[in-house]
Parts: sequence; C-alpha cells; structure tokens
Amino acid sequence: MRQLSVKTAGEILESIELFDVYTGAQIPAGYKSLAYALNFRHHERTLTDNDINPVIDQILGELKQAFDAQLRE
Repeated sequence: MRQLSVKTAGEILESIELFDVYTGAQIPAGYKSLAYALNFRHHERTLTDNDINPVIDQILGELKQAFDAQLRE
C-alpha cells in the first residue's frame, strides 16, 4: 500500500499507518478489512478537499486494480 500511495499522492502524503485489521463475521471468508490513517500536508499552504479528494480517489482506484480492493461502506 505504501508504494502505491506515495507514488500517487506525491509529496502531500505525509504519513500512512495501518491501524486495524478485521476478519469478523461481516467480512467474507478469505477477506480482511484493513483500516489506514492517511495524513496529508503541504508545507506552503493549507490543503483543501479539492486537493485531497482526487488523490484519495486515485489511491482507491489503484488499490482496486492491484488487489481488487473495495471501500467498505
């Protein structure tokens, strides 16, 4: 995940941390639910949703393509 995200987010992705792995009854057999915290920062200005949302969408697209990952709703 780190390599995909850093490549996609460029320098605005300050850190990424896996903080939860869940494999309970609500998750199909053979699958895991992974929760990540992503921190974005620009050193010269405040980032807006318009800066970050396209990057998150691109990260999710790359994860879907690479791992058939999907965002849990």
